[in-house]
Amino acid sequence: MEVQKFGKQNSRKIMLLPGNMMSWRQFEAVIPLLEKQYHVIAVSTDGYDDTGKTTFTTAEAMAEKLEQYIKEEQDGAIDLVLGESMGGATAGMLFHRQKVKIGAMILSGPQYMNLGMFSWVLTAIVPRSQYNLTKKIQSVDKLPWMLRLYTRGDDQKLLNQFQYVAKNISLATLENATKEALRLYPVIDTFAPDPEAKVAIWYGSNEPNMKKAMQKLKRAYPNAQGHPFVGYGHGDIIGHPDVMARDIIAFMKS
Repeated sequence: MEVQKFGKQNSRKIMLLPGNMMSWRQFEAVIPLLEKQYHVIAVSTDGYDDTGKTTFTTAEAMAEKLEQYIKEEQDGAIDLVLGESMGGATAGMLFHRQKVKIGAMILSGPQYMNLGMFSWVLTAIVPRSQYNLTKKIQSVDKLPWMLRLYTRGDDQKLLNQFQYVAKNISLATLENATKEALRLYPVIDTFAPDPEAKVAIWYGSNEPNMKKAMQKLKRAYPNAQGHPFVGYGHGDIIGHPDVMARDIIAFMKS
C-alpha cells in the first residue's frame, strides 16, 4: 500500500481509492483542486503500489489495513471516502464496517458485474486480458474491444488514463480484483438498510449495468443520492477534474 497526502494543513479529510489497474496517480488532476480546502489522502492499495511485492486479496483485507492506518495516522476518522470503480468495493467495506469513523461515501461507477451462470467468462478471460494489457500499456493506441464494451466511455480520455496504471501488477491481483467485483453486490445484499447513511452514487449516463446496481445500492442506502453524468461512460469523470472537484465539494457541503 502507498499513501500520498496533500493539503495536510486542512482539518476535513477525504480519502481517494482508485479503480482496478490504477495507482493513486489516477487522481493527480483533481488533487490540486481539492487540497486547497481539504486534507486529501490518495491511496494505492495492495497490488497497485508499483512495488510488485504486494497482492490485492479482498476488499475486507484492504479495509482492515486502511482502518489501521486511519487509527494510527488520522485520529481514527475520515470525513469522506471516494471509491472509483473497483475502489468502491474497498470504500464500501470501509464505510459499512465503521471500525473507524467514515462520515460519508461516494461510489463512482460501481457497476453491477455479475453475469450469473456466465460469470466464469469474466474470471477466465478478463484478468489475463488486463495483465497482458499492462505489459504493453504505453504502446496501446486504441482500447481493446472488451474494455470499450465495459466502459462505453470516451476512448481518448480512457487512453489518457493509462499513464496512471500501476507498475508491476501481478496476475493474482487482477484475478482477485475480478472475483471481488463479482462478489460486491452479493455482499451488499446482506447489509441492513441504513437510511441515515450519507452516500452518493456517481455514474455515467452511457455506463452499462448501472440500473441493477442502483436498485441494490438504494436498498442498502435508501437516501443515497443518485448522480448521473450526462454523456459520460465508465471512468470518464476522471477526465473532467473540474467537474469531479466541484461535485465532491458540493457533496461535502451538503
